Amino acid sequence: MLRKCLLSLVLCGVLGTLSNAQTDSKVQISEPLSGVEAKKALQNFPKENKSALKVKKGAKGGNLYPWGSLAFDENTESYLTLSDSAGNPVLIVFYTRNNPGLSKGELLTIDARAVLEQCDSQYKDYVVSQWDPTTKTFKTRNVCPFEYYNGGHNFNAEYSEWGIPHINSFGLWIKLNYGYFDNDFTLFKRNESQEYGSGYITDYFHIKLLSSGKLSITTKMSSNYASQSVVTNKPIPIGKWVYIQAMQDGYNYQLGWKAQDGSDEELVKKTLSAEVIKLEDEAQRNRMFRVFAAAEINNNKEVINVKEVFYEPTIKTMFELMDNYNAKEKLIFSAGGFDYTPINILGLEAYKILVGAGSSIITINDFDIYYDDTTGNILAVDFRVKK
Repeated sequence: MLRKCLLSLVLCGVLGTLSNAQTDSKVQISEPLSGVEAKKALQNFPKENKSALKVKKGAKGGNLYPWGSLAFDENTESYLTLSDSAGNPVLIVFYTRNNPGLSKGELLTIDARAVLEQCDSQYKDYVVSQWDPTTKTFKTRNVCPFEYYNGGHNFNAEYSEWGIPHINSFGLWIKLNYGYFDNDFTLFKRNESQEYGSGYITDYFHIKLLSSGKLSITTKMSSNYASQSVVTNKPIPIGKWVYIQAMQDGYNYQLGWKAQDGSDEELVKKTLSAEVIKLEDEAQRNRMFRVFAAAEINNNKEVINVKEVFYEPTIKTMFELMDNYNAKEKLIFSAGGFDYTPINILGLEAYKILVGAGSSIITINDFDIYYDDTTGNILAVDFRVKK
């Protein structure tokens, strides 16, 4: 279960600071204010406001509204206050409490049918070889991706290319808006289960986002079934898009991430030394895939955003699809995805726009502006769903 961090009385402990060259000051965001206290404070705000931001003389219409037309519902709405370095209030940021942010994009969908479902005969594009004990020869036949990638043998068999079980490559863009989760979160895993006898499950390519914010690949390839792992040294950043990729080629693993803004990155490489699990070559096994549920991401878009998911074993270069998702066909792929911006970030970005610094996240059309009818001072920006 993903942990939601909702804005109510406090902003999840996250306060923002914006350093702006044009004003040569630091703008800070207060904790949210709501209820009767918030409504009373609004009455005095025009007098307390120390902002130098003004609307152009004679400007009307569009998303500009005089302060006198403001309506505020203390039961469903709240606001943050931006203050200058001296603690003087300069701007109010209104939002609806049950929707404390701005979401752009569309529902994330993940298509994993190629490895989860049988296909029609016309799509049997994969050729495999099987040993025929009667004729004592290898025979070839055409199979679907489902059978090819979920069947096969361990990689010390003569025809180990069937299903390439120990060659894997998975990646995606991810953004955590408030923090890490209470529990480890599985991004992708590929298991192996024996088809006969009592059976077992071997977890040999399992990518997780740990509760610490670090990434890991766990595997159970050793003869004593001991779990081994590859773990990054640094947690991924919060509040920004991060590209993640994990690769396996036999015993060689790579796990890394890059922040979209170029601020940080990490790449960990590790070669495991344990012996392969010794299984009889004739034993047939199932390879089982699992990707996180798109619905879980869509239902928690305020907390986590994901896009451009892929699984494709033939992609053997780290970060190859980071800036060119459609460069290659993929066994597992996605479409859509939300980009959610929390209200504290929206407030800072709106202020940047008003002082002329611009924003890469929002435009001036994403919020309304309230100004003092007499002085022309800009008093508030409004991200409420309904006003």
